[in-house]
Amino acid sequence: MRDSAEELKKYNVKLYVISCDDLEKTKKFAEELGNKFPILADPERKASVLFGVDRVFGLSKRVTFIFDNKGKLVEIDKKVNLGSHGKDIVTKLDELKIEKREE
Repeated sequence: MRDSAEELKKYNVKLYVISCDDLEKTKKFAEELGNKFPILADPERKASVLFGVDRVFGLSKRVTFIFDNKGKLVEIDKKVNLGSHGKDIVTKLDELKIEKREE
């Protein structure tokens, strides 16, 4: 996703990454990503449980949820490919006809 950060910023969307790690690990992860996106720490895994992506051993499935500007869930991508994830999101935003920000 880091490689597609500038392209993703062109869309009228808010992008958040949620990590089940504690705050210190989440901060380190954010630094590794160059702080391109807000990363939310969820060490109690409440969001993972809420979104149905919680697994055993403190891990969560890598899943992308896309909501429209009214908060309606319009897409769930359960097959996240780390190598192409950013480009995949851009493609999906285009398919969903998500507006781009005015320049």
